Amino acid sequence: MSIDLMLVVEAALAKVAALPEATRRAIFTEFSPERIRTEAAELTRRHLAGEDMPLFGLLVSVKDLYDEAGQVTSAGSRLLAERPPASRDAEAVARLKAAGALMFGRTSMSEFAYSGVGLNPHHGTPESALAQGIIPGGSSSGGAVSVGLGLCDAALGTDTGGSLRIPAAANGIWGIKPSQDLVDATGIYPLAGSFDTAGPMARDADTLRRVLVVMAGEPLPVHPVGPLKIAVPQGAFTNDLAPEVARWFEARCAALRAQGHSLTEVDMEAIGAAMVLNKTIVAAEAQAIYHDDLARLEEIGDPRVLSRIRFAETLPDGALAEAKAARGEVVARFEALMAGFDMALAPTLPMLPPSIEATEAEFDRLNAAMLRNTSLVNLVDGCAISLPSGDLSPAYSMLMLFAPRGRDALLLQAAETIA
Repeated sequence: MSIDLMLVVEAALAKVAALPEATRRAIFTEFSPERIRTEAAELTRRHLAGEDMPLFGLLVSVKDLYDEAGQVTSAGSRLLAERPPASRDAEAVARLKAAGALMFGRTSMSEFAYSGVGLNPHHGTPESALAQGIIPGGSSSGGAVSVGLGLCDAALGTDTGGSLRIPAAANGIWGIKPSQDLVDATGIYPLAGSFDTAGPMARDADTLRRVLVVMAGEPLPVHPVGPLKIAVPQGAFTNDLAPEVARWFEARCAALRAQGHSLTEVDMEAIGAAMVLNKTIVAAEAQAIYHDDLARLEEIGDPRVLSRIRFAETLPDGALAEAKAARGEVVARFEALMAGFDMALAPTLPMLPPSIEATEAEFDRLNAAMLRNTSLVNLVDGCAISLPSGDLSPAYSMLMLFAPRGRDALLLQAAETIA
């Protein structure tokens, strides 16, 4: 079927124009209809010339961590907004453009990608696409909302502790944290190199797969998926759930067993107890990036983010090296526990997404709650996917499948099977 990209673009631009101005500012850090039309015209020219473009017609928003030639990569901060424009595209952006995708605006985020809730005091916090007044999830907040509202088909994001899966959950879309080395991170501004992972969010599983394959630069293997052997964590991931989430998860597990999948409880309490390693490593690596800017950030930064960076100042000498060594042991433990299983299953979040108002009042507690389950996957160097649940109202994407590093293809196929 032939696609008239210019018609697609005008319809999408009209949707954006219909939004209240404050909402547009909260979703996009940069949005130029003129630039989008110009790039759409060039893509159309290439398409008509017969160029092979598997993503032609796809609109993709770009998290403000990815370099785009001629654009400032501000990472949601006033500090980095003073940087010169990028001279070239991030590798992932370049691959998508070569495949015919149209970059549809630069999207807002938690400052420096250092939050799981999506608050930003500089340009505003967008509401969830599913419910008024609810957090968008972070840090890839604007991207998830842009997909959830139907402004575009997919969004580029990053995931250091859940920043693709949490906003996917809060907006009822698909989000994948790939294995860390699957997507080339060249041209993506860092937060913590031990955990930072690039990946997409999308309106459906097929779009998610297509975008991820192009970002990765290689096809993902496809194998038949039969009854799945699923680990259900105990002592971590599924402990201390909000009552409504616990009831929903129990029903979802029962439904999977009825479909013929094998679900087995596995003790992962030791993994949950190692959560503090994330906090230590991320804070120390972020502080290494911003140590010369702390005084300036006192004046123009988000104080909630600055406080998290400054946690590194409380760490004793050698704490980072010790935390990385301990993490290696946790990764090995997780891989041993997952021997004989295809994947593990847990709620993406231990509670439903809270309101923006409540989160501003209790940031530390609610930010930690949003990050709890997702960041454990980063801790064990795994891959994970959040998929729409279909049995919640609002329809948050509360189901998370995860597995050891390298099982991205299996997770995608499993998610498509059980969605």
